[in-house]
Amino acid sequence: MKYFLRSVLIISFTVFWINCLNAQSQFVNPGFEEWEEIGFGPNILEPVNWSSIKSTDDEGLNGRAPVVWSRSDDAHSGNYSLHLYTVSIFGLMVTGAMTNGRIHATPNPDEGYTYTDPDHEQWHTRITSKPDSLVGWYKANPMPGDYAKLKAVVHRGFIAVSEYQDTTDYIGSGNLFLSGDTVDEWTRFSMPITYYLNEEPEFILLTISSSKGTDATEGSELWLDDLQLIYNNGSGIVEEDPDNLDIFAANSHLHVLVTGDQNKTYSLHVYDLSGKLRMENQGRLNEKRSYSYDLHEGIYIVSISYGNKVLTKKIRL
Repeated sequence: MKYFLRSVLIISFTVFWINCLNAQSQFVNPGFEEWEEIGFGPNILEPVNWSSIKSTDDEGLNGRAPVVWSRSDDAHSGNYSLHLYTVSIFGLMVTGAMTNGRIHATPNPDEGYTYTDPDHEQWHTRITSKPDSLVGWYKANPMPGDYAKLKAVVHRGFIAVSEYQDTTDYIGSGNLFLSGDTVDEWTRFSMPITYYLNEEPEFILLTISSSKGTDATEGSELWLDDLQLIYNNGSGIVEEDPDNLDIFAANSHLHVLVTGDQNKTYSLHVYDLSGKLRMENQGRLNEKRSYSYDLHEGIYIVSISYGNKVLTKKIRL
């Protein structure tokens, strides 16, 4: 009997410990089921462990900030989802935004940013390995020329991320620009996370916006639910500026040679400095390939992946 009870306790503790580890590797309140007051009465609620422009680090601005989100009864699962919307206040466009970190607010929207605060649990999300992607469900009603977007950064320590910041100096990042057309049925999305450094992560910072940025359009709406970080192996070997990646641009063509021990197929992705995917293709190791492109001049990130390797290089086109 004692042996049986001891075994039950060990199994129960092991299951509890595994569940705790799994919980640490996901966002808290990813389905936006839990909501709480934030100091402005019972009618202004935020999803627990998420923050808006009314819970920024500037208390003087918080009281004057408009409400650009709501708890929606239209959910993919459970009872609620997150509803973000863009409004115009005295001619200034205010994008519906939510983050698992915190927002640094300024009167000039171009100077604002979101950030991870490692010292306060409500302003960060810890992870213990590298997620391959973020998936979730959404509905959208963007105004013409506008679209909702998500931006994630995997990192260590404190970071501050602005609207169009180059995030390739961090461990990894992902950007997703949702449909510019109306999406009136719950639709699954998947946002890949690209890794640039072979370091162990501590945090992931996610920013969700109902519009494409400071160049927003009044009336754009986004509904979001059931976020989940996907971990396939979490052990990809990331090499920055590797010796076996020879790449250069000339005459609107990207010339690539990846050398390796085997004749494997690789995937090629080209991102701009905002993290938006601009080009993708495939090739084989040890074969010179030339890819035509129609891109503006500037700095881009080339990512080559095969097996468990990810090779990255910055290149000027």
